[in-house]
This record gives sequence, structure tokens and C-alpha cells, in this order.
Amino acid sequence: MTLSSEKSAEEVGARASSTLREIGFGAHETSVILALNQIESATVADLSSETGIHHANLYSVLESLIGRGLVVLHSGRPKVYQFAPLSHVKEMFSSKMEQLLEDLKILQDSRDSKGIIPALIYTIRGSADVLAKMVAMIGRAKQSIFLVAPDLDELSIPIHESLRKAKSRGVIIQGIFGQRPNTSDIEIQYRIKEDTLAIDLVIDSIEALISMPDLTVCGWADNALISMQLEGFLQQSWKLSRKE
Repeated sequence: MTLSSEKSAEEVGARASSTLREIGFGAHETSVILALNQIESATVADLSSETGIHHANLYSVLESLIGRGLVVLHSGRPKVYQFAPLSHVKEMFSSKMEQLLEDLKILQDSRDSKGIIPALIYTIRGSADVLAKMVAMIGRAKQSIFLVAPDLDELSIPIHESLRKAKSRGVIIQGIFGQRPNTSDIEIQYRIKEDTLAIDLVIDSIEALISMPDLTVCGWADNALISMQLEGFLQQSWKLSRKE
């Protein structure tokens, strides 16, 4: 895959930079990681010229990234640095994330119950992340999906494909849409409610999502009480909606 323009390169770099900062990398570390993914190999002088970071600071940053398995040092005069193979980085982060989630699950299972079920709703921002959450939810559905949207046809292809796969698994899918969908091959039981504005998604009565129509921000919960309350409201709307 190649970048089609300078603007797209800037957009990709900005998005990658934001993600790296979100997962805990510092400003200098982020700059070095981006630089080493744009240059096949580089000396400290090259990196200083590319990032604007002073030589003295670069050595400590590179040492840290080498220790974390993200940068490879090739000895010589001068020393040359490269970013580790992406396959290695993916495997490393995936295994660490799996271990982290496993450890957190053990801690949650061992905590003392206070008899109160927390009603947490998490905010997810950015259309790509909201879309990914919807696709993942649909992919986890085992029994039922309730989807509300102003226009089913305008939802992305990944959502359509996820719905088709869910249907093939035997999942019951209900929908309320602002207009009649043209995507008839998904075989959704649907009704029409012209004033539908938000996007709602409930799976198996245990996960719920409410999103803006453009998917820029959503609220998500894996709390059964919240999910059942939303599903109950949607079922009432279903009864009041027009049959096709």
C-alpha cells in the first residue's frame, strides 16, 4: 500500500502519533518511532535532523526503545538504527495485551463483592473506533441483535458483512430504520420509524451501544442491566413503528 499524496502522509503520521501517545509513548519516543518507519535505517545524526531532537536526548530514547524490543541497533561507525519488523511488534504487543487482560480478569475475579453492580458507560470517540466496536459487538452476538439506524444502507460494508455472518450463525436480528433498506439479503426483521436519529445496538441483552448518526462518538456498556433497559425501550419503539 502506498501513500497517494503528501496530505495523506501527514494524516497517517498524525493518526499514528496520536495512537502512540495514547498507549503511553512520550513525545520524543513517538517522534523517533515515526522517523524510523519513514527511513529504512538511520544514524543518530539522521534522526536528529529528522526529528529536531538533540543528540544527547536521542541516545537515551533509542536505548529505551531498544530495551523494549522496538528498535534494532546495528553496530558500526557510526551506529545505525532500524525499527523492528512489524510482525515482531504485532506479536509482542498482542501477547502482552493478552497477558494484561488475563491478569486483570484474575484480579477482578478475586476482588470482594460489595453487592453493587457498577453501571458504567464508556465513551468511545472517532468514527473508526466506533465502527470497530460495532463490528466487534455484532461478531460476538450468539442469540440476538437489535439495531436502530436512520439508514441501514449508509452503514459501512464491514457492518453489513458482520450482520450477514451473524445471520448465518443463526442470530435473530431485529431493526428499526428511518427508511426502507435496500440491503435485502441480510434478512433483518425490521420496521420503519421515520424520525429515527441515533444509532442503537444491543446484542444478547448484555452489551449496548448508542452512537451519533455519523459514528463520531458513542456510549458503550457491557452491563446487563443497562443493556436490558435499552433493549426494553427499543422493543416498545418496535411495537409503535410501522410494519413494511
